[in-house]
Amino acid sequence: MALEQRARRPHVFELDPLRGITALGVVAVHAFSFTLALNHTEAGVDIQNAIVVALHFTRAVFMFLTAFAMVYVYYGKPFGFKRFWKKRAIGVLVPYCIWSIAYVWVNTPGASLAFFTRKTLYDILTGNSSYQMYYILLTLQFYLIIPAFLLLLKYIKRYPWRSLTISFVLQVVMFYLDYQFLQKGTLASSGFWQVVVQYQDRFVLTYQFYFLVGGFTALYFEQVRAFLLRNGWLVCGALLVALAGLWLHYAYQLRVELEPMAHVTSVLQPVMVFYSLAVILCGFWLVCLWASRKNQDGQPKGYHFWHLLSDASFGVYLLHAFFLTVLLRWFVPAIPSSWPAALGVFLTWFIAAGGAAVLSMLLLQIPILSRLVGRESKPRRRANLSKSVIDQQPQEIITGEGIKQKQHVL
Repeated sequence: MALEQRARRPHVFELDPLRGITALGVVAVHAFSFTLALNHTEAGVDIQNAIVVALHFTRAVFMFLTAFAMVYVYYGKPFGFKRFWKKRAIGVLVPYCIWSIAYVWVNTPGASLAFFTRKTLYDILTGNSSYQMYYILLTLQFYLIIPAFLLLLKYIKRYPWRSLTISFVLQVVMFYLDYQFLQKGTLASSGFWQVVVQYQDRFVLTYQFYFLVGGFTALYFEQVRAFLLRNGWLVCGALLVALAGLWLHYAYQLRVELEPMAHVTSVLQPVMVFYSLAVILCGFWLVCLWASRKNQDGQPKGYHFWHLLSDASFGVYLLHAFFLTVLLRWFVPAIPSSWPAALGVFLTWFIAAGGAAVLSMLLLQIPILSRLVGRESKPRRRANLSKSVIDQQPQEIITGEGIKQKQHVL
């Protein structure tokens, strides 16, 4: 009966474009950050860093979608932790470990077996094998606390506004204290706090507000969707105000406070909480608007493209650093100085993001190798759908045919 109830839950079309866009946005953050040398003026560098700051919403949206998917599937249902982690191990943990090993191998050529083993274990535990792998580590941490998170939602479900307000204030205060006393202050000079500063961006509770927003959105999905569709332009206006405030804050830090660029572009600062929330709301309004206009097949326009990109999003996370490394070594230095910097940056992002997406899509078609990007191969999934209403895959995303478990990293 529990499986039948799950199978009747409607497909959340809105998640597919958000997953894909967020994954491509993460590639953009890295492409913009690593190609600053293409600018030949200080103003060009400042503008490019301003774009990097504006792209930092990706981390918050990732947490939001992770919590949304888990709560939408598991809230109010019997929860088998052993079965849950068996699927997570196959779909998330194994690819994470395999690609971590690959990154360590590429980044430490000629290392002894003992050093390679120690570094691999350390990097798997810390997400240090490559600069994007901490996203997957955060996912695994959230999986560990998902029973407690679902229990928390059970007790605070009746008080969404009060709970979210308290969580929001805590997030802002936490980021303020972190920014002032750890990132900018002298507190980080002590041994313990140095470790905190080094790994705070990959600790799941650092982003508690975004997880809670995702959880409540899943619980009150219909109400949230109706509200956004009624007040979409207001939400869009709020995002424009938030973006203007973010860039004014950036200019003030850079030109008045004369803060180092590392501090100015930090994700963990109070202004990012306001801005990221505005992006989440506006982004969700846009996908709700898109999903509300269905064709005769009951699907939004362009759904198959967004669905395919969503399927490939985990692979984009895992693979794009390889493409960027090659591009930064061979392609970016060869870009003629006469070219506009914006063109070089765009091409770097486009090739890295497109290459990672295409390779991920290809791997999805190949049995066994598809597991490298967290999925069962498409031919096998199609065969399984004829036998069961539940598609056995690593991550929960609801479809009209049942629960299609997909990798949900963004």
